[in-house]
Amino acid sequence: MSEPFHNQELPSTEQTAEGHPLSPTQALAHLFEVHNRALHSFLMARLGNEEEVKEVTQEAYARLLRLDRREAISFLRAYLFKTAAHIAVDRARQRRNRERLDAQNPTPDFIDAASPDRRALAAEELALVAEALKELPPRYRQAFLLRRFSERTPEQIAAELGIGLRMVRNYISRTTIYCKLRIEGLSAAEARRRVIP
Repeated sequence: MSEPFHNQELPSTEQTAEGHPLSPTQALAHLFEVHNRALHSFLMARLGNEEEVKEVTQEAYARLLRLDRREAISFLRAYLFKTAAHIAVDRARQRRNRERLDAQNPTPDFIDAASPDRRALAAEELALVAEALKELPPRYRQAFLLRRFSERTPEQIAAELGIGLRMVRNYISRTTIYCKLRIEGLSAAEARRRVIP
């Protein structure tokens, strides 16, 4: 019984027409010329996707090129096929995991997914937040805006406002809670009574 084509090993010590051993670069070029079609067929049978086959082939050759001592590998072809097979298995495993996760948690289409009603509601909530921020003391508003919109760290805000780090965190937290209460429909007086000492 004959061995599969990818197990037929050809040593990397092939020679040039003049009888000199091939350099590692020449050996790889020769390997590509002689065996690339077989490698492509081998991977196509495993992956069934032309683009993936091209990517895996390229990665297998790239790994072979990155070897420190290619001359130490006596059978480059076998090594190339073995490397490609490992990459193909990894790709198939990753694809199965992605498909499994996608099936469990389908991602909604975020492009223009908001209905006109949702957009109107979001606009109303944004207007409420803007109004709620105006109702707060200046330090609360400044700390919140610097953190949420200017993306400053609490340490930077503390330095800029000349207050302690704990107070900055307190202002940001209380402002967030205040805005949520106002969105939920509480009056300014009731929200203020619950949040601001």
